Order: sequence, then C-alpha cells, then structure tokens
Amino acid sequence: MAKNSAEAYGASGKTNLLNFDPHALHLVDDPAHPLYDERIHLPLMESMVLNVMELGVLEPIIIWKDPEMGKTCVVVGRQRVKHAREANRRLVEQGKDPLLVPGYVKRGSAIRMSQYMVSENEIHQPDSPIGRAKKMASMLERGHDEDHLVLLFGCSLQTVRSTLALLDSPQAVQDAIEAGDVTLQEARKLSGLTPDQQREKVQELKQAGEGAEGREKVRRKREVMGDAKPKLKSRKEITAALQEATGEYATALRWVLGEEGGSPS
Repeated sequence: MAKNSAEAYGASGKTNLLNFDPHALHLVDDPAHPLYDERIHLPLMESMVLNVMELGVLEPIIIWKDPEMGKTCVVVGRQRVKHAREANRRLVEQGKDPLLVPGYVKRGSAIRMSQYMVSENEIHQPDSPIGRAKKMASMLERGHDEDHLVLLFGCSLQTVRSTLALLDSPQAVQDAIEAGDVTLQEARKLSGLTPDQQREKVQELKQAGEGAEGREKVRRKREVMGDAKPKLKSRKEITAALQEATGEYATALRWVLGEEGGSPS
C-alpha cells in the first residue's frame, strides 16, 4: 500500500496549501486597511518576472478571506503575485499555460494577519556577499553558465562577475566583507592591488572605521581609499579652484562666491 506524503517524508500534521490564480487574489491598496503595505506600489522587476516565468512561484504566499470585504486577500507575497500576473500575461502571449501561485490559507483577525505580514518581511537572514559568491561558483561547477546565474539570482551579468570576483580576494578581504568592515564597492577597488597591498588597506579601513559613525566614518574610509575630496575653505582657495573647474562643479563654486549665474547644485 502506497504511503501518503506525511509518512513518506517522516512529517506530521496536515496542510492547507492550495494553488491560486494570481488574478483572483486581492492586493490591498487602501492605506486604512490593516494589511496595507506601501511596497504594493513598487514597480515590477524584470529579473523577477523572468525568474517566475522560468521556475514559477517557489515560495508559497499566505492568503486570508477578509470577512468585511468578502475578498481573498494576500497577507504575505504581494510581489510574488504581482510578478506572477505579468509572467502569465507573457506566457499566454507565447501560447503557454498560465501559472498558479501556491498559498497557505490562514484564519484569524485582521490584526493577526498584519502580524504575519510584518514578521515575514522583517525577520529574515539574507545571504552574505561571500555566501552568495560561493553559491554562484558552485552552480558554475555543476554546469550552469553565467546567463543561468543572471536568471536565478535576479541580477545583471556584471553583478554576477563582480560577485564571483570576490572569491579571488585574499582571505583577509573576504573576512572583512563578511564582518561589514569593508563594503563591496571598496572590495572591488582593492581588487586592483597586490594581495599584500589589499591586506594592508583592509587594516587601514578597519582602523578608520573604529569609533566613528555615519558621515565621519564614510569620510575617514574615503581618505584611506583615496576618494576624499579636498575641502575648500577660504575665498582665495575657492577662486583658485574655479580657474580649472568646469560644469556643475564650476557652477557650484560660483554660487559659493556669490557670482551672477551661479546656483546651488
């Protein structure tokens, strides 16, 4: 006698996972409703549409029947539903079958549903930059190409290549990225240096960031990276700089000097 899924996988309990037509689901757009989330107005991401067309909606959404409106509302998964709608539009145009969205049915008050909504969006642990790079490298070793990675990770080809390049950095740089002592932008700039120079710069960046916050921390690290712009304080310094300045920078300098035609940038 064939086993049911619970027995086959050593699981317990029952599930109420169903499949939904994304167009049949209600996306709350009323700011007064407990389930309103302003991200409902975010534009579609082309990378996510293509991903859904290729793989479908992998992570189930959560839906709830609003007793006041009588509508089946999306509690968690607004972006998945929005992108599934667009994916289906394109699939139908191509003569293919539209996709259904898997979802769990929840019962309870509107307040309880809002708690699900907030928790699902706020409590999560995304991949670290190095962890993401290792996943990409592993997939390449298993036969995927860069175009597959663009689709699966929802990013550009340049992002795929720059992310993979992190694995060529010395361990000290990788550790600093993971610890948040070095940003991805800083790591990319360091990649042009020798390994010894990179390790030295990492120590300088760490020291620059110690005891500093906000703009001061950014300013110190820019100095280490050689990105700091000289501060012009006196009228004489500003006038001298204006002699060689062009474009918006020259306009800003003229504005500081109070000259006609200048305006703040």
